Amino acid sequence: MLDSLRRLPPNVQGALWLVSGGFIFTSTSVMIRLLSEQIESVQTAFFRAAIGLLLLLPYIAMGRVKPWQSPRIAGHFWRTFMGTTSMVLGFYAVALLPLADATAIAFSQPLFSVVVAAMIAKEKVRWRRWTATIVGFVGVLVMVRPGEGSLQLGALVALSNAACVAVSIYLVKRLSDTEAPLMILTQFAIFSTLFLAPPALWVWRWPDLWGWVLAVGIAVSATIGQYFWVQAFKAGEMSAVAPFEYLRLPFAVFMGWLIWSEMPVVWTYVGAAIVIASALYIAHREHQLARERRRAALAAVKLPTDSPGP
Repeated sequence: MLDSLRRLPPNVQGALWLVSGGFIFTSTSVMIRLLSEQIESVQTAFFRAAIGLLLLLPYIAMGRVKPWQSPRIAGHFWRTFMGTTSMVLGFYAVALLPLADATAIAFSQPLFSVVVAAMIAKEKVRWRRWTATIVGFVGVLVMVRPGEGSLQLGALVALSNAACVAVSIYLVKRLSDTEAPLMILTQFAIFSTLFLAPPALWVWRWPDLWGWVLAVGIAVSATIGQYFWVQAFKAGEMSAVAPFEYLRLPFAVFMGWLIWSEMPVVWTYVGAAIVIASALYIAHREHQLARERRRAALAAVKLPTDSPGP
């Protein structure tokens, strides 16, 4: 099957990886929502981190990764702090909101990434991306409708999660300059387990057998989903593959209807369409700018050889 997949065009491979990963992530959200009926979301996040660490122990034991030798422990600490915060907020959002609403609001993460790029990374963000970002946040307002008394805690938690994810992605990009993906993953598993242990013990409740099945399923499916996500962008171009990530919304609508008989209101669809359109435009512009930078770099390298000799 993998051989058949490799014979497909790269962008088609990436799309298939991402669609499959989106379905897996939706399944993870379903299990998080089901487990929230038994335990607090922070305890669910602890199970996710601790079981993920157990899965990585063989790599540590074999010496494939040596977390104690990393020269950037402080960077891993802050990346994990933001990533763990976003994980807990995301779990609470899934527990508090209809599945489709939580998924739709999560799509605002690229909008926050533009703000992070401008305010933290000090990147030069031009008017086109700022306009798309503002339009995207209008779409968020359409979804949460604060003027109609519908701005509930779950929506605020979901938006906070999207903002934390944007900061976490920025920190991961900084770490990836020198740190291998396995090192980043291992450090996250170690630190997040340590961060989450005290609050998880504070609200601890023992799940039943079904709860343990869900906890293991969350850890395993989230890990597999991350692998699929990485493979998607490794196989295809980001601008061609990224739009398929938004198929998570119809997956979430279907699963929410199937399990909890939930159907989003029309404003969720309208707002999500605005946010997705804005995010796609931002991704398109970033791809164009990256291509222009590569061309400029190549031109700078070729310039000395193209100059006339004596």
